Amino acid sequence: MRKHQVSITWLTKYFRDHYESHPLTEESPEDEKERYARVYLIGMIGGVFFSKKSSNLLSCGWLKIILGSWKEMGEYSWASACLANIYHNLCNASLKAVREVGGAMFIVQFLAWEHMPWIAPVQRLDGDWPIDHPLRGEAYGTKWLGHTTCDNLAQHKLDEYRRRFERLWEGEVTSIL
Repeated sequence: MRKHQVSITWLTKYFRDHYESHPLTEESPEDEKERYARVYLIGMIGGVFFSKKSSNLLSCGWLKIILGSWKEMGEYSWASACLANIYHNLCNASLKAVREVGGAMFIVQFLAWEHMPWIAPVQRLDGDWPIDHPLRGEAYGTKWLGHTTCDNLAQHKLDEYRRRFERLWEGEVTSIL
């Protein structure tokens, strides 16, 4: 544990080892199921939705929320908090000296692919998740499940992306509204 932060890597490894030797079952006590759910939330909050650039440290402030009451947790506006965190991380990333970005960048990636088709991978019809799979469309990101190809992209080079963004025309970005 660093100052006011806990290592998610350590925590998830500890509980993974514990649950491999003591698997959770239907008959497991409720407090054990609750503990498992809270550890899962810690991993999701600290490692996915509110991750820091290092992606392995969680502020102890989050623990107070996660270890609190389920009712109170359900009353938080998690989507708003996640979006605010994304904006905060994007603002920090715009500074010239910053080389990494934290937060739920997969959401930014999905939005970019949706509204700037020239950077999106091309979906292929083969693979485990064909375009007409019944689970597609259930959640926003499922559109991008399965096999894609990146042949049409700007060779995944940062300089090329920057040049492309600098020369954007109005019609190259579809409306978000």
